[in-house]
Amino acid sequence: MLSCSLVSGGRTTTIKVFHVFESFGTETQEIKNSIVMKYDTEGFLTDSTIYSHSLPLSEKYIYVLGPHEGLKLQRNYDREMVLSYRFEHNKFGNRISTTLFGAGDTLYWKEFQKYDDRGNLIKRIRYNPIEAVNPEMMSIKDEPGEMIWGESYNYDSTGTVLEHKELYNNYVLVITTYDLDSLNIPKKRGEYFDPSVVFQTIFFHNDVGQLTHEVSVGRLGQSIGSKAFEYDILGRRIKTTVYNKNGVIEETLNTVFDDDNFKTYDYYSDSILKLASMREVLLDNQGRIYIEAILDGEERVLEKNVYYYDEKGRIAQIKQYDMIRRGRHDDREIPIRVNTYEYE
Repeated sequence: MLSCSLVSGGRTTTIKVFHVFESFGTETQEIKNSIVMKYDTEGFLTDSTIYSHSLPLSEKYIYVLGPHEGLKLQRNYDREMVLSYRFEHNKFGNRISTTLFGAGDTLYWKEFQKYDDRGNLIKRIRYNPIEAVNPEMMSIKDEPGEMIWGESYNYDSTGTVLEHKELYNNYVLVITTYDLDSLNIPKKRGEYFDPSVVFQTIFFHNDVGQLTHEVSVGRLGQSIGSKAFEYDILGRRIKTTVYNKNGVIEETLNTVFDDDNFKTYDYYSDSILKLASMREVLLDNQGRIYIEAILDGEERVLEKNVYYYDEKGRIAQIKQYDMIRRGRHDDREIPIRVNTYEYE
């Protein structure tokens, strides 16, 4: 059972995911993990922490002294923090940073997001602060508080070379060098990435703000790949093409909207355009997901999810059916996982 608590402005929503096990006619539900999500007074997510409630069997027993001395089963044991995501937002509600911590507040990585004047996401960069080697403290800041990101521009003595530094959390992570021609038009000469950078993704949009493509690089600026997107006349995304680092198609996602029957279909194809899997969604009369089915390339149903809503239109329950019965030998029994949503 996965329990997820969302705290928003003093209000809490708890999501519980039940894994149902049966043995000799007895049904067992056991909590495995929990997620606690905290929101600020404006409703922005600030913290999402994942806890584990599963301990090895040997750790569930304790040795008791006294009249009943011996090894006893300890049924109450503390949860263990696994991962914690912490978020920051700008005044428009856009997420500008994400930090991932592990057990004992171990820092794994930090990620920053930048937006243009229209609020479109234009860059995402992730790095490991422990490995950062180019600190540059900014002593002059226009506003009080910690600097999230900044930029600096420097010209050489001849005025023909421009160096552009991008600073995140006071570290120089990217340095781009340009040559300036006689008209002062910059031409990129090279780009340096700090060894701590895990990846960087640049996003491109059209005139109406639709994301048209994105390009990603990994460590030391090595290409990871790119994606291209297409839309229908209603502005709905109908195609996503994924390219590898060499510019070769790796995967294609085509979405078909059957508005007359309240259905959508997602078709996932591999590099040779062979159908790898598909997703079929049936909507209710309010346009919400009602039934979701996941199928393989042979159109065999692998998983089916059924959504239920309360009187306020919020998700109340999701039932997930494992149609291929993973780990089950009884063909008549379909494993079910139930997600329940409790709002306070």
